[in-house]
Amino acid sequence: MDEDSPQILVPIDFSSDSQPALEYAVGLAGRQFSEVVLIHVVESLPHGVYQWCDPSDLHDQLAKNARRHLECFEKRVLDLYPHCRSEVHFGAPAQAIAARASALKAKMIVVSVRRRTGIFDRLFEGLPEKLLRLAPCPVLAVQSAASDRRPTLASSQHQDTLSRLNL
Repeated sequence: MDEDSPQILVPIDFSSDSQPALEYAVGLAGRQFSEVVLIHVVESLPHGVYQWCDPSDLHDQLAKNARRHLECFEKRVLDLYPHCRSEVHFGAPAQAIAARASALKAKMIVVSVRRRTGIFDRLFEGLPEKLLRLAPCPVLAVQSAASDRRPTLASSQHQDTLSRLNL
């Protein structure tokens, strides 16, 4: 696809929870002739790691493993839809994803959201909530529970975007 084609970003954390968002993004991209961009962010290493190992070696190994895993996801998507690519970035996940969405002028970010059950789960802000504050485009949250894969809009301010996309 050319650089001007719309892109849908899908953050991937290599868990089975990523699958519903990935499936939804592929369906959406097929209807809108968009490119699916899978993105994984390797988080910064904690301070003090240098005491046990060379942080540059560990960082390189994490990036290599991330690229290998992301290639598997990309191959699965390419079996269903021909316009997909993947990227590995470094830093804080929400900030890196929002920055990449801005740089690509992404049409949307489709992210999986886990059901929150306990009080501690509700106290901590997850990736979808952080993306809502930081992203320059609509964020669509898809529940990761197998029994309920209907997308839920992470913010009502993007209702008009979904209606334009015929969702």
